[in-house]
Amino acid sequence: MENPLEHELTKGMPMLQKVATFFVLIGEEATVKIFQHLPRHIVENISTAITQLGSIDKDTSLAILEEFHLYTRTKGFISSGGYDYAKDLLYKSLGKSDADEILAKLSKMQLASQSFNYLDAINPKQLADFIKEESPQTIAVILAHMNANGAADVLNQLDEDVKVKVTMQMATIKDVSPDVVRTISIVLEKKLESLLSSIVDVGGVKVVADMLNRMGPKSQDILKNINGVDTALATKIKENMFVFEDLLALDKDDIMKILQNVEMAEVAVAMKNATEDDLAVVRSAMSQRASDRFQEEFEMLTKVKIKDIESAQRKMLDAAQKLIEEGVIEREVE
Repeated sequence: MENPLEHELTKGMPMLQKVATFFVLIGEEATVKIFQHLPRHIVENISTAITQLGSIDKDTSLAILEEFHLYTRTKGFISSGGYDYAKDLLYKSLGKSDADEILAKLSKMQLASQSFNYLDAINPKQLADFIKEESPQTIAVILAHMNANGAADVLNQLDEDVKVKVTMQMATIKDVSPDVVRTISIVLEKKLESLLSSIVDVGGVKVVADMLNRMGPKSQDILKNINGVDTALATKIKENMFVFEDLLALDKDDIMKILQNVEMAEVAVAMKNATEDDLAVVRSAMSQRASDRFQEEFEMLTKVKIKDIESAQRKMLDAAQKLIEEGVIEREVE
């Protein structure tokens, strides 16, 4: 029997593949927060499915988001509550602000013909190169129809004088005729046709590794179970992960660079349950003054929740990952 909610482009696609793609499309941060509320075996299944994703085109990505949106609007999504249940689940998992942002995004995605909906598939630098010769008014209209993060990324690629003019236009922009918006959208889409036809990578081992990195100790259980099913896949994921033990194994100079990018109070919390050996590693990367400050912060701590320790370690890992991506420090993978 045909599923009336299934989109033409996703017919025959396994539900697990759709779910895996959906999580990649909504982004790493939202996915991790939702994963925290799901049973471990479901997280394992979805994580494995994400590693097996290849490439997916823009239209299919939109179809999956639209299909999910339609499910949330019917009792076919979850028999006990339909849209209200889904909304409640997102609210509890992400908080009202983030949940509203995702629900709003899904609602917009249902309308595939919406003006500028194709811009999410374009690299910010490429988009900036295409529109930099347009008038500030036109660029302002385009950016005003993008999400804030995407618009900021594009704006950062423009020349300084253009940035100022566009920002002023966006701040003072009022009602724009729908016909004008539609015309700008059609012309721009035609210019971007070659880029929009490209295939976008949405999954793979690196995506799963990045998500597991953010899940704390729970990730080790997931990885262990994946290893029981596919040892080679588990090894590939582990090779792409960067955990707190990896940070402590870096050279002293590299650890010093990381510490310079993290508040000392956070370092103290991150090391609260550390062994004497690990504490010695961190202290060895500090100046005497920094070590004294660390000791003061460390001794002030009494009872610290595990989740606070994990959060502080995550901040240190984020600082390390940024430095790795910038080439400031090098990570050797065995």
